[in-house]
Amino acid sequence: MPAPLPDTRLPLHARLRDALAARLAAGEWPPGTALPAESRLAADYGVALLTMRRALGDLAAEGLVERRQGRGTFARHAPAASLLRFFRLSEPDGTPILPESRILAAGQVALSPGLAARLGRPAGSPALRLERLRSWRGEVLLAETIRLPLPEAAPLLTLPPEEYGALLYPLLLERCGVLVARVEDEIAVARADARIALALGVAPGEAVIAAERIAYDAAGRAVEARIAHGRADRFRYRATAS
Repeated sequence: MPAPLPDTRLPLHARLRDALAARLAAGEWPPGTALPAESRLAADYGVALLTMRRALGDLAAEGLVERRQGRGTFARHAPAASLLRFFRLSEPDGTPILPESRILAAGQVALSPGLAARLGRPAGSPALRLERLRSWRGEVLLAETIRLPLPEAAPLLTLPPEEYGALLYPLLLERCGVLVARVEDEIAVARADARIALALGVAPGEAVIAAERIAYDAAGRAVEARIAHGRADRFRYRATAS
């Protein structure tokens, strides 16, 4: 029997998608192999066939599986590509960009009571703290402070800064076995303190965008707290609803 579905706050098809993605990440279905039939998966999870088809459609749209007409659904297992859905920086015309990343500092810290509560950990619990800059064509776009609870992120404690790469979530999956399945973002306007002003090239006290994120794994456990500051004059908000 499959494991219980994660995070009951999500729609059923989204929970199914996350549960299947976690099984793919764990190597249950290696690339190129066929997943069980849709009807079998639906029966295993006790859901309607249409709901399972929607979950598989989500996985196909993210490049994790390939649906072949008349043959079934096959694992592609491209988690790094799938995790790009959590990263949305773009040019003014909407063209996606993948900026450079530079780790300025990394070290173990104790979580403050407020952050610990948001991460579902006891106050003072250990975490890996990262200070990171994201740049594009020589211009700093974001100054980020990231906290990754321990022991989940322990394999990153001794990782040299130059080995972090452009994206954190594929690294978490590769080195720590942590698959980010869902994120919650909250965006507000703040004033740049001296550190943020220096990093972004703005005047102290100038308005900046502050984006706070909590990331969750497929079981609904919080695995990252992040705050990213960016220049207000480069910020655009776009949403599609139906």
